[in-house]
Amino acid sequence: MSGIPLHPLLVHFPIALLLMGTVLQIVAIWKKKFFDKAALLLLSTGFISGVAAYLSGGGAVRFAAAHWGSAYKSLAEIHELYAFATMVLFGIAISLRMLLHYFRRKFLMPLILVFCILGSVTLGITGHYGGQMVYVQKHAGSAVTTLTVSR
Repeated sequence: MSGIPLHPLLVHFPIALLLMGTVLQIVAIWKKKFFDKAALLLLSTGFISGVAAYLSGGGAVRFAAAHWGSAYKSLAEIHELYAFATMVLFGIAISLRMLLHYFRRKFLMPLILVFCILGSVTLGITGHYGGQMVYVQKHAGSAVTTLTVSR
């Protein structure tokens, strides 16, 4: 695996786990017992794998710069910003979820859902910009510079 960045291999785990965790957190409104625990498990493992994916991003940036040049740099910065926001939002949701386990406050559940949904939105945006870097930069060369304007 020498020279191949881990980031593209790792990103799929948090995407699947966090999005499915959000869906199960919504389902847990009506069917608490199983779905509540399953949502916490998926969100927690999704968050941990998300941190690993986030930390591996630097290697992917170095790999891309070596192979494709630096035309995508502003796109990579936006991608990183949304990835960080995603981790913060899901980190808050999981923290609130842990509080809910110990303090059983009804007002926490809507907050958890809001943070999960916002995190899912930023996760989608993060994936969009990641895909733009891979598919546009890799296959179309300088086309990325026109995409950075369309934030």
